[in-house]
Amino acid sequence: MSLRQIHWGKAAMAALVAMSVSFPAMSFAASSDAGKKDYLENCAPCHGADGKGKGQALYVIPNVKPPDLTVLSRNNGGVFPTQRVYNSIDGRNGIPSHERFDMPFWGTTFQREGKEFTPASDAEVKARIMKIVDYIKTIQQK
Repeated sequence: MSLRQIHWGKAAMAALVAMSVSFPAMSFAASSDAGKKDYLENCAPCHGADGKGKGQALYVIPNVKPPDLTVLSRNNGGVFPTQRVYNSIDGRNGIPSHERFDMPFWGTTFQREGKEFTPASDAEVKARIMKIVDYIKTIQQK
């Protein structure tokens, strides 16, 4: 096997790994289930299991006022604000001064320990956050 073939093999493998993280071969239902699971574990303590902003953590964390996540589309002219929700969950872009400290930076928190901010870990974090966004989209009031 030539050096060129080895290089192509590694490049192809890296591309396949990246594609499998970016475009997982799972059904939307499985993705939604993963997003719901993450939402219930990480978001519901503040936003509530129903997304209405009345989670149990509000009784122990003073002055936290999570928004009602079920009206995001309605409050945005009937269009779900996917990128805004994604950015809010990720937390690493566009942080307005010190106002962000009432919500974790999930884009940092979800990083794999020991692999922080590697391309593979970052791709996994992005996919995980997108599944949560997809789940939040399913709980919008009609």
